[in-house]
Amino acid sequence: MKQHITRRGTRESLSLGALFLLMLMLALAHPVRAQETQSPSPSESSESESEAEEDDEDYLLMGEDAGLTVEGRRPADTPAAPETSPYGQKNTVTKEQIHDQGSRDLLDALRNVPGVSFSKRNLIGGDTGTSLYIRGRGASHPSVETITNFDGVPRNGAIYGQSMPDAFSLDIAERVDVYKSPQITAFGVGYALVDMIPRRMKTEGWEVEAGLSLGSYLTFAENLSFGFKKKAFDIFAAQSWTSTEGHEEHAKAYRQSYYLNTGWTFTPNWDIRLLGNFVNARSERPRKEGQDAAEILPSFRTDSGIATLTVNNTFDKAKGYGKAYLSRTAFYWEDENPSLDGDYSIQDITVVGFRMKESLWLWPNGEIIAGMDIDWTRTRNLDHNEAWPSVLSEFPDMFLFSPYLAASHYFGKPDWFHITPQAGIRAYVHTVWANTAAPQFGVVAGYKNTDLYANYVLGYVYPAPANIQSLVNAGGASDARLKEVDPEIVYHHEIGVTHRFDYDAVQATIGGSFFYDDGRNRIIAVSSVPENASLVSYFRITGVEVYGTVTPLEDLNLFAGGSWMTVRARGEDGVEVDKMPFTPDLSASVGFSWRLSCFKVQYLENVTVSGDYRYLGGVYAATALQFSAGFINSDETSRLDDQHLVRLRLAYEMSYRKWRIHKAEAYINMDNLLNQTYEYWPGYRLPGITVMAGLTVTLN
Repeated sequence: MKQHITRRGTRESLSLGALFLLMLMLALAHPVRAQETQSPSPSESSESESEAEEDDEDYLLMGEDAGLTVEGRRPADTPAAPETSPYGQKNTVTKEQIHDQGSRDLLDALRNVPGVSFSKRNLIGGDTGTSLYIRGRGASHPSVETITNFDGVPRNGAIYGQSMPDAFSLDIAERVDVYKSPQITAFGVGYALVDMIPRRMKTEGWEVEAGLSLGSYLTFAENLSFGFKKKAFDIFAAQSWTSTEGHEEHAKAYRQSYYLNTGWTFTPNWDIRLLGNFVNARSERPRKEGQDAAEILPSFRTDSGIATLTVNNTFDKAKGYGKAYLSRTAFYWEDENPSLDGDYSIQDITVVGFRMKESLWLWPNGEIIAGMDIDWTRTRNLDHNEAWPSVLSEFPDMFLFSPYLAASHYFGKPDWFHITPQAGIRAYVHTVWANTAAPQFGVVAGYKNTDLYANYVLGYVYPAPANIQSLVNAGGASDARLKEVDPEIVYHHEIGVTHRFDYDAVQATIGGSFFYDDGRNRIIAVSSVPENASLVSYFRITGVEVYGTVTPLEDLNLFAGGSWMTVRARGEDGVEVDKMPFTPDLSASVGFSWRLSCFKVQYLENVTVSGDYRYLGGVYAATALQFSAGFINSDETSRLDDQHLVRLRLAYEMSYRKWRIHKAEAYINMDNLLNQTYEYWPGYRLPGITVMAGLTVTLN
């Protein structure tokens, strides 16, 4: 097996060069002075990048005074159609879409985003293993390819890299942003990112919201929130509980969340925000088909707390934020080995860090984005049982400093020919693994309502702490050769097109993209350490995504999206395969939301009907060990049946101002209307038709 050695001189020079340019740009930004404008106060418009709320109008690129827009407006709010900027694309699932979908957890909320799939065994919640897959990545173990953030900072399993959906409560989500490819201005390590942007109070006054629902298998959910805003001060607090008895024996699950977000605008150009969230969740793994009824089954518990302190600034020629954070998570795997009495393991993860990002408009039509990420991670793993002494794995502290710099310039006119090229670089300085740097290049060009874009960027994945667990337990965690192990790398290429139709009666957006990812230096978890970065193994994932949204009537929204992927991979044994676990050949979804006000019939105009259909085909499952050891060309026994899942939601809405009821909604959600038997893991069948009914009331 070969070991990949860093070309230290070249890459460290790139890192130092990026850092020097970053310091230079920040120095240039320092003399920017605040000017009185007629724009909204910072309490309404000044937010961190992770909280920025673009409205439904044009997406501003060059600052409020530039009067220019990116090559295309934000598409209608739908999870299928991405938003395009010169630096890449992202899909957004808003709280309204989450509401219309009747989603109960983070994984389910992403089901209509093209290229995104997931796996689960329970109605809600999940295991501590892999569960979230974006454009075919995320099934390896450790799974550090797909990252989950909360309020723009990491909230994922650092030891084994799991995406940790149990730590996210949808009741406090303003929206969920999905980046399906690397973007150096949006995130650093990883090939893809899911970032939950939490709610806060934005409008003057107060608001109370309460919800209650009950459904199949004694699935129960309640939420309560309170928000208040007066001039420069705002506060939002929320609590929620979701639980189920499960569709099988030993399939119970629950999740409870407590949340607080408060802010204060202390000058016209500066505001500060303090946020905290604690989530406690537990899920049981149901019995696999054919499994012995007397066998003890494992359970999983998650205790996750996170806090952020953000200082935002808004000037005429600059806008940005600094954010300090603390994230602490404990995973409990109970009855990990049923044959041993009292067997359990605990993953203890603490991450402390800082984010800074500033957008500068120092010349007409030009933009500079400069920032840095700092992350310090401490991880421990405890294995315990009654048969022999406990084993405590204390991994070395890992520190990552990652500055980045990008620039773009707009040429042309929005209603004529226009082009915006961009370029950027991000450096990675790591205390345990090798240092490196990633460039990014792209362009958006178009004519009137048609835009073309192209993007090239490198994405990196550092080995997870679990990769050196055997070395840690042998007392060799300080092995100097670890600094010679390069991160796994993916070369991402993408081109696409978007066209908008904008008529008085109909608005629509259609588009598509072609991409391919070349992966190198693959991290092999079960190989000897540190010789586990393989030059021999590689993969290429090639895909086509299409999407569309149309509003034929004022209160009717339709969307559709799909993703088709092919795989070519080669393991260390030199054998080429054409399948990778949890990389679907084809996934597609269509959906709608229709408020029946167009019929002008009393009571009927208060009814909203929404629904979607999702197809998933050509998915092969595999164990984490199989995928870590090499690329497995899965046989037909591990192929999952194609999924055809239909969901429908019927809601009736009213208000009664005499009792200060701003909005009251009674609804019923019906899942899997085709009553299909389906599974994400072989032998773990999920239920047929399920029903959930509830009531939500908002007072103000």
